[in-house]
Formats: sequence, C-alpha cells, structure tokens
Amino acid sequence: MKKGLIVVVLAAGIGKRFWPFTTDKSVFPAVDEPLIFHNLKKLEAAGFSRFLIITNPANDALIASRPVPVGIETATSIQKEPGGMADALLSARPLLEGHPILVVNAEDLVEDTLYKDIASGIRKSEPFIVGKYTEKYFDGGYIKLSQNRLMSIVEKPGEGQEPSKYINLVFHFFPVADIFLDRLRLVKTSRDDRYEKALDMFASEFAVSVISYDGHWTPFKYPWHVLDAMQYLLTHSLTSGKGKNVDIHNNVSLEGTVRIGNNVKIFENTKIVGPVYIGDNTIIGNNNIIRDTVIGNNCVTGFNTDITRSYIGDNCWFHSNYIGDSVLEGDVSMGSGSVLANLRLDEAEIYSVISNEKKNTQRAKLGAMIGRNVRIGVNASIMPGVKIGANSFVGAGVVLDKDIPEDSFCMMQPGYVVKKNKVKISGDRAAYKAKL
Repeated sequence: MKKGLIVVVLAAGIGKRFWPFTTDKSVFPAVDEPLIFHNLKKLEAAGFSRFLIITNPANDALIASRPVPVGIETATSIQKEPGGMADALLSARPLLEGHPILVVNAEDLVEDTLYKDIASGIRKSEPFIVGKYTEKYFDGGYIKLSQNRLMSIVEKPGEGQEPSKYINLVFHFFPVADIFLDRLRLVKTSRDDRYEKALDMFASEFAVSVISYDGHWTPFKYPWHVLDAMQYLLTHSLTSGKGKNVDIHNNVSLEGTVRIGNNVKIFENTKIVGPVYIGDNTIIGNNNIIRDTVIGNNCVTGFNTDITRSYIGDNCWFHSNYIGDSVLEGDVSMGSGSVLANLRLDEAEIYSVISNEKKNTQRAKLGAMIGRNVRIGVNASIMPGVKIGANSFVGAGVVLDKDIPEDSFCMMQPGYVVKKNKVKISGDRAAYKAKL
C-alpha cells in the first residue's frame, strides 16, 4: 500500500463468547448488510481512505468482495489461526511497516462525532487511545490514567475496583507502526492479553493520550449485544421505503419507519410499528403485530404471531408464536403456540452463562438466543436468557430453562394414567344447553 495512514480493521476474531451463533461477528447481517460494512462506510465518510482488513479464512471472501468506492484503497490480510489482536497485527506486519496506523474493531458502533475527534487527534501525529466514559460496570478493559495520559489497561477489574470510569475502546493510533509492533513481538504472556501488555509497555516509554468519549457505544461481545446493535442501526440508519412487488392486503397498519424489501406479502389485520426492517421474499401473515424488529429474507411469520424488539435471521418460520427480545440467527422454525419468554417473574435483570460463568446481561428483558437450523415443537416454552445451539430440536411441550449445546434433541417424557371411565353422559345436549 502507499505510504500514509492505514486504518487496520480487526475482523478475524472467532468470538468464543458469541455462542450459540456460528456467523463471525464482523460479518453478522445487521439490517441490510454485514456489520463491518456499516462501520467501513462511517470511516470512509469521516475521510479515511486506506484500509487493511484483517480477516480469517471463513470471512475473507465476503469482506474482500465489497465494492470499493472511488478514492478508497482497501486490502485484506488473512489471519490463518485465531491468535488474538497481537497475532493479527503481527501477521500483517509487512503491510504496515513505515505507516502510521489506526487500529479499530470491525464491530463496535459509535457516533459520527467520535470519528471527527479521532481525525483531529491524528493530525497531531501523537499516539492516543479512546476511553469511553461510563457509570455502569462493563466486563472489559479499563484505563488507568494520569490526567489524560494512559498508564495501563486493567482487564476486568470487577465492579467497584475500576481504576477509572473509562473503558478502553479499540480506536488506537500509533504514528509509527513499527515501534508498537516491536513491543508486540517482545511481550510474553500466558493469558489472552498480549496486545494490552504491549500497549502498557508502549505507554511506559511514550506519552499516550486518552481521547475522552461519552457518546453512544454498542459493543459486540456477547450474543445479546446483537439486540443493541440492531436497535442502534434501526434508529440511526433505517429509512422508510418499499421494494418491488410488495403486496399489502386490507387493514394493514404501518407506523413509524418501516423498510420493506422486494416481493414481500403482508396479509390482513397486521400492525407493524417501526422501526422495522423486513427482508426480501418474506410473508407476514394475518393478525400479526411486529415492533422494533429486524426480519430477514425468505421468512414466514404465520397467523397471529407477535414479534417485538427481536432479530430474526433469514429463512425463519412461525405460526401463532410470541417472540420477545430474542435473537434467531437463521433457519429457525417454531410450532404453533411456542413462546420465547423475555421477562422474569421477579422482574430482576436476566443472567446468562458464558464459558461456565454466570453473567449479568444488565437487561430487564431478554428472550432466547438461538443458533442456526433449530426446530421448536408446538407449545414449547423457552425461558428468558436461554441459548440453544445450532442443529437442535426442542420437542413439543418442553419448558426449557437452561442452555442446550449444538446438535441436541430435547424432549419431554409425559406420563399418563388410563383407567376405566365410570362417568355416564346423558346425551341430552338440549337440556344442558338450556342450563347455560
């Protein structure tokens, strides 16, 4: 690449904490295109023109296929094995040497104002990182600082032990890539914090300022963060419109911002309250109510279905279901009467188990998170915060209150008592009817 600033976009992570979803976080479909493309557009609009995207073997082809706007230079570098941020940068070192670099995550959503502040900071040619001010604890890296200078990064200090109110956002600028890459090479650690340790080493030798940011930030770390990203994009990026061959039947109500794709059918007595996105070739059945939701391509919502504040991937089918605050990755079918519950009876915040550790989602409402190719039988009830792995079946009548891994078959074993009937029915229905 030509000499000059390179924006290094980290898109190779496999997202261990993103289970049960199998789609890479960076290319997770978000409204109408993969999430990374939303961020690339924002960076381009802010005036950045050179990009090196660190991909993995699974997502490289999709990312590399994106049409590049005039005046934009983009290349990809494949990180062949998952090895964290440090390995990602070192694997691309030959393309970065001699350049100033801005390192960013592919998935984090922030306001446009931050990109302007970053561009202003880069013009000073001094290293910096971005710190997000927050009052609520986040399970990530916190910045230890002196005035506005970085001292170190403290990973997951625990609530009440934070060294400051600033979370480390991955918007890191290095005027000379080689100096930081040398520190990455030198650091030895047994934990998954090589990048952070190298940043600490770098900050001990050079003044690294912290750009304070108190605007909106949507991380993409845990599966429920799909809902946060979806809501942000629906609110900030969606415009109303209808595609070709849209068939809307009588007595259908559309309120707010609603985007409808091509070849969509919406049947009688349905109410859609935006912001709502409906993908191509989808059928919305009679008597539906759909609110604050993304529905993908080739879906069928069926009669009397209620979907609220949820992400529905492609090829999902429903019939008389309730789906609240849930994420369905795609190719999920639900039998009649099945529900994805989203509210605890005690109205407390909902917990979810991640890598055998109970995590507070900090959400009062959260439904199910379901991987690809899952089938749910009639009258099944999925409790709040439950995760279902890909290629699984949940049988009829099951009340599921814990996660199940991929390739599972979960069924209820009912018991019955059958005995001789001694109750005689008169058969005089007219007399019974008169009593009513």
